[in-house]
Amino acid sequence: MNKEKGEKRKIWCKMYIVLGALYVFVKIVFVLSGYLHLGAILHGLIPSVVTMVVGYLALMSLKKTSVFWPKLMVFLPILILVITPLYMFLRERSNWLTNGRLEVLIIYEVLAIFQILIALKKLKEVSR
Repeated sequence: MNKEKGEKRKIWCKMYIVLGALYVFVKIVFVLSGYLHLGAILHGLIPSVVTMVVGYLALMSLKKTSVFWPKLMVFLPILILVITPLYMFLRERSNWLTNGRLEVLIIYEVLAIFQILIALKKLKEVSR
């Protein structure tokens, strides 16, 4: 049973990492479609790299019962939920929801929500 729990935790961490990779993938797709400028990829790379690194570190520390990594896995997507719309508004002002930006915002928010749900599941498993 313990080995089965470890496998489930690995799957949750891997799903978290894949969702983190999707942040930059979404930006690349929208840049290639002509909706966003090339610099937008860098803005997508930041949450992508940070969440993937935290997911990887949580994956590597599965044997330990620390709740630090799962809590950080919850905190980062919450930051993304809050910072992304603010950053888009401050950067683009009145055009912040035009030319494909609304779609990117919705996708980012959905990805962050799924990452939060995954991290909460992992946190629940670790705290047992």
